[in-house]
Amino acid sequence: MKSEQIKKSIQWGQAGTSPLHINGRDHVMGRSQFIDDIPKPGNLLYVTVMVSPVACGRIKKLDTQKALEMPGVAAVLTAEDIPGENQIGGIIKDEVCLAHGHVQFVGEPVAVIAADSRQEAEAAMKQILLEIEEETPVLTVREAIRKEQYVGPVRKIERGDVEVVFSDCPCYLEGVIRNEGQEHFYLETQSALAVPEDNGGITLYSSSQNPNEIQKMVSGVLGMPQNMVTVDIKRLGGAFGGKESQATSWACLAALAAYQTGRPALIRLTRDEDMLSTGKRHAFESDYRVGFDKEGKILAYCVELNSNCGAVADVSTSVLERAMLHAENSYNIENIRIIGRPCKTNLHPATAFRGFGGPQGIFAIESVIERIAYTLGLDPYDVRMKNMYRKGDIAPYGQEIQHGEDIGRIFKKLRSDSRWDERRKEIAVFNQNNRYKKKGIGITPVKFGISFTAAHLNQGSALIHIYTDGSVSVTHGAIEMGQEVNTKIAQIAATTLGVPISSIRIESNNTKRVANTSATAASSGCDLNGHAVENASLKILGRLKELVLKLYPGDDAVFENGFVYPVREGETEYENPLITFKELVQKAYFERIDLCDHGYYATPGIHFDRDKGEGHPFLYYVFGAAVAEVTVDLLTGRTTLDSAHILHDCASSINPMVDIGQIQGAFIQGVGWVTTEELVYQEKGRLLSGSPATYKIPTIGDIPEEFHIELMEGCMNELGIKRSKAIGEPPFIYGEAVFFAITHALSSLGTYPEELSIPATPEKIWRVIRQNKEH
Repeated sequence: MKSEQIKKSIQWGQAGTSPLHINGRDHVMGRSQFIDDIPKPGNLLYVTVMVSPVACGRIKKLDTQKALEMPGVAAVLTAEDIPGENQIGGIIKDEVCLAHGHVQFVGEPVAVIAADSRQEAEAAMKQILLEIEEETPVLTVREAIRKEQYVGPVRKIERGDVEVVFSDCPCYLEGVIRNEGQEHFYLETQSALAVPEDNGGITLYSSSQNPNEIQKMVSGVLGMPQNMVTVDIKRLGGAFGGKESQATSWACLAALAAYQTGRPALIRLTRDEDMLSTGKRHAFESDYRVGFDKEGKILAYCVELNSNCGAVADVSTSVLERAMLHAENSYNIENIRIIGRPCKTNLHPATAFRGFGGPQGIFAIESVIERIAYTLGLDPYDVRMKNMYRKGDIAPYGQEIQHGEDIGRIFKKLRSDSRWDERRKEIAVFNQNNRYKKKGIGITPVKFGISFTAAHLNQGSALIHIYTDGSVSVTHGAIEMGQEVNTKIAQIAATTLGVPISSIRIESNNTKRVANTSATAASSGCDLNGHAVENASLKILGRLKELVLKLYPGDDAVFENGFVYPVREGETEYENPLITFKELVQKAYFERIDLCDHGYYATPGIHFDRDKGEGHPFLYYVFGAAVAEVTVDLLTGRTTLDSAHILHDCASSINPMVDIGQIQGAFIQGVGWVTTEELVYQEKGRLLSGSPATYKIPTIGDIPEEFHIELMEGCMNELGIKRSKAIGEPPFIYGEAVFFAITHALSSLGTYPEELSIPATPEKIWRVIRQNKEH
């Protein structure tokens, strides 16, 4: 394509180009509206929530009378004041809206105070008399397993016979792989504004990834039909999974206050309140056994993924399922057994987080690969190549790894691009010559399945209106939360209709315009809703093409750049447009042609039998790999990330710059998980690292000076929207390469640091160094 054509296609915002973000200017100028920016309704109430100070216990007394008598207080509500059902569990009905008789974790909502100001609400909260008879909490997966305490069923996926192989294999290892959780730390904390309607209904503006769940749960809690509850969401200030199900509680509490008082009610958590009460990434303790030969080929692998799910199920069973479905990552293992245990403890409910269990399952097998390589004295890159999926290989659950040969292509190219072999030699020389600093290099490949594993969630919808001036209104089921799904959706609509992206307006997600939507999660927001937008656009376009044939008999036509061009003898005549899009739309209106349509898409072929551990849970796979190099200071345990090389498969990217931005952000978030972001609890289950002062997220200073990201060319995806692949979650896993670079650096001290776990904080690293010196 010539440079002028490229410039024009970017200007028009065609799929495959990188136009400016459709909300970028408003973001920069501070005009973008979030929940707390909505003009405040008159007579607004401010809501605060009293939460449990203990992890487990029986409520002996809850007296709200003095609080109710405080100045400015409109209502003090408890479980007794819920008119409908005190239940907000999404998958398993085990979560109450307000604690009733018993508390299960520190931070569990117990009472709601609604007042004329936040200060008055907080003053009233201090007057509530709450007495809890404290009980001994269960906090670890080992305690939960010993007591057989789970939030859902224990599951298994199995192929071959691991026990037969273990009984007679050349080499054998066993051990435990541990990772802790992670705080989402979205910029906008949990927020919801509830506004009563004159017909008895309620409108909710919620910072949620899941408007359909908010609508259903508020409907249940208030005891009214769903058509009386409207949820409207324009955008979120970040989410990362933390607002998929965790936003439900706060929306329900705001709605309850509005319902009981007849006044608008706003709830907005402080950062400390948010970190105390909301769920985190699941911590895992994974027991493994592996048999392998002397060349590093894995002959049998057994892993027991033990997940700390917290006090209620939330989405933990689905998170664990995805961890199990990614437990072999990029490797073809003929004999494999994967067991998943969803352990129930008295911590805040663990929840969805970018990767949704995939990072934990992958971390286990990648750790095992590293230990095999160290034991045999082999290059871990070679061990991975030895076990890599190839074309036609089948996953343990029975699905073919379509385009599995792309993993090998990516691995081969990245080895060269990152100078892996040369740098391994350079690092060995550096470590030999430096006493107090050691370098290391690590590699992590990714094979990530795209689709919700619950088949019914794989559906998207959209509503499109074309107005007589040629402008287009698009409502779709995805939530914009900084990932620029709205820009991609606008590009899809613009490309399909043949109009400039400036003609497209993306509306807020509203349950009255698009109903029964799935959460924007599983990296599927653009896939599902982009297909729905395309389908709606094509239906309108079909009617407009019929009109073109009526107006210009005998001519085929294409719609591009706001014009309709004739196609004669297979050639598009761009020099002689038939009519502008705007003029055609005006004619269609007078011809009484419908310029609106609803689009729908359901992902084909998705099924999974959980009891058998077999099926086709994914539409397609995303592939990629990352290499990272670090320097570890042996005196302090501090790690410096020196460089990162990432090669990622987006197939035909809809917007390359958006995708590269997602890779950058996901990788750095993954680096935070594996190095600095430590959740520390006291012995009774209260979070101690519950503020920005005690919880360390990555900053700009943690970004490597040498940072290379490339989208792999030549990858195909016949099933994705505009032949693209999803981007949101897979790149998070690349952060694990940094962890393995750290273990490589520490291994130069003479032993493999088996006890090192995620996050590899300076304190943990220093302890490993000290233990090594003692030995």
